[in-house]
Amino acid sequence: MSATPMQLTINQAYLLTFGAFAALVLNAMFGSLAALVFMACGGLLIVSNVSASIDSLQRWWFVLLLPAYCLLTALWSQYPANSLRYGLQLTFTLMVAVVLTGRLSTRSLMRLMFIVYGIGVIASILFGRTGSFGAWLGVFGSKNAFAAHIAVFALIAVAVAADGKSHWGMRLLGVAGAASAAPLLVLAQSAGASMMVVPCIGIVLLTVLSARLSGMQRVFMIAVLLLGAAALALLIGTMGDALLTDILEGSGKDATLTGRTELWATGLGYIAERPLQGLGYRSFWVAGFAPAEELWAMFDVPSGAGFNFHNTYISNAVEIGLIGLGLQVAIMYGGALLMAIYAFARPNAPNALLLALQTLLILRSFIEVEVFFEFSIRSIMGVATLIYALAGLAALRRPSTGAARPRLSKGVLSHVVLPARPRSLPHTNL
Repeated sequence: MSATPMQLTINQAYLLTFGAFAALVLNAMFGSLAALVFMACGGLLIVSNVSASIDSLQRWWFVLLLPAYCLLTALWSQYPANSLRYGLQLTFTLMVAVVLTGRLSTRSLMRLMFIVYGIGVIASILFGRTGSFGAWLGVFGSKNAFAAHIAVFALIAVAVAADGKSHWGMRLLGVAGAASAAPLLVLAQSAGASMMVVPCIGIVLLTVLSARLSGMQRVFMIAVLLLGAAALALLIGTMGDALLTDILEGSGKDATLTGRTELWATGLGYIAERPLQGLGYRSFWVAGFAPAEELWAMFDVPSGAGFNFHNTYISNAVEIGLIGLGLQVAIMYGGALLMAIYAFARPNAPNALLLALQTLLILRSFIEVEVFFEFSIRSIMGVATLIYALAGLAALRRPSTGAARPRLSKGVLSHVVLPARPRSLPHTNL
C-alpha cells in the first residue's frame, strides 16, 4: 500500500501581510528599503489572488474615495507633483488594506500584529537609543513614534492574553508583553500615550468579559458605560483646561503641549483661507515653502524634517480641506461606531482589539497625526476596522449564516504537495 503524501498548507496572505507590516514597523531602521519591501509584499498580496482582490475592491470601493480625492487635489495644489505622488502611494496603501480584509480573519490579523509589533519592541530593547532629553526612542525616529508603537503593542498583548481561543503559550506571551509595555511607556516619557492607553485597555477587557453576560446584562453594562462617558465629557467640558494643565505639570510636561497651541493657531488660519479644498495633499510641509520654513525654524526643527500640526483635523484640513477631512472622519468614527455595534453582538478578543485600536486612534487624533498617509499601519488598520465591522454586521443580517465571522475570499490557502514518506506527518497550518 502506497504511503499518503504529506501536505503542507501555506497561507500566502498571512506571510505577505506579515512581510508588509514588518517592513512598516522597522521603517525607521531601513528607510526607503522598508517602503520597497512593503510595496513588493503588498503588490504580491493583491496579485496572488486577482479575483479575490477585485471582489474586495469592488465591494468596498467607497473607502478609496479618500485617496481619489487626495489625487484630485493635484489640480489646485501648490505642489501638484507632491499631491500626485503621495496620493498614488496612499491609494496603493489603502488598496492593500481592503484586500487583506478579504484574505485574513480578524483573529489571524490579531496574532500577526502581536508578532510584528513584538519584533519592534524587541528591536527597541536591543538596539534602541536615548533622545536628547532622556526619553527612550527605541528604533524609531522620535519618542512620540516609540510611545505610539508601545501603546498599540500593549492593546494587542492584552487582547492576545484575554483570547480564550489562543494557545496557552501565546496567551502567556501576551501577558509578558502587556507587563513589559508599562515600563517602556514610562521610558518614552509620553504622558499622552500613557493616559490614552488605559481606557482602551479597559475596552478590551470589558468587551471580552461581556461575552459571559446575557443580552440584557450587556445592555445594562453599555448603559452604565454611556452614563460614565457622559459624566466624563461634562467634567472635561467644564474643567478640562485646568485638569489638563495639572496633569501635564505633574508629569513635567509643558502645559501648552510643547507649543502645539501655536501650531494649531497657524493651521486654523490657513484653513480659514481655503476651507473646502485646502492647499493640496501633502503640499504644506515642503522644503522651500515659506510658512513651513518659518514653523520649522520656530520649533528648531531641521528644514524638510518630518513635522505636522500635531492635530489630525487641523493638519489634514490645511491640505485637503473640510471635504477631504469629512471622508477621513467618516472612516475613523464610522469604523469605531460600527465595530462597537459588532463587538456588542459578537464580543471576542479580535473585535475588542479592533474597537480599542480605533478608539486609541480617535483619542490621539487630537494631539497627533497618525492617519491618513502612505505606508502607515495605523492608516491600514483604520480602514480595515471599518471593513471588518461592515462585513461582520452584514453576516449577522444573513439568516442562513450561522457564524458572524466576516466572509473571506476564496483561495486564501495555497497547498504544496511534498513527496510521499513512509508514514504521514501531522498537517501543519501556518
